[in-house]
Amino acid sequence: MSAGIIFLLILALLLVIFTLQNPTTIDLHVFFWNVQEVSLVLALIVCLILGVVLAFLLSYPKIWKLKSQLKEKQKRIKELEQNVSAPAEKPHIEGIEMTDDNDESFFKE
Repeated sequence: MSAGIIFLLILALLLVIFTLQNPTTIDLHVFFWNVQEVSLVLALIVCLILGVVLAFLLSYPKIWKLKSQLKEKQKRIKELEQNVSAPAEKPHIEGIEMTDDNDESFFKE
């Protein structure tokens, strides 16, 4: 079994224990909407799920923008790597070659 499945089973077990220990029912008042005799555990789970969905919806545009920027940067890196992989010309052994206009050595003998 993978660690993720074991973790989910432990969370499910804790949820069952929490549900059995809190059989309380509550009256739920949200703005102009009133619901009577709602399980406390059900209300908490619904609020948790709504919070996760709301957080995802609010953060998704930023994630989408970052993914598009990442693709652009990766494309730019590939272009630069292709330019670097093909050097323009082989450099001189000692660095910069110093010659006059008529191809004689800069330091004359």
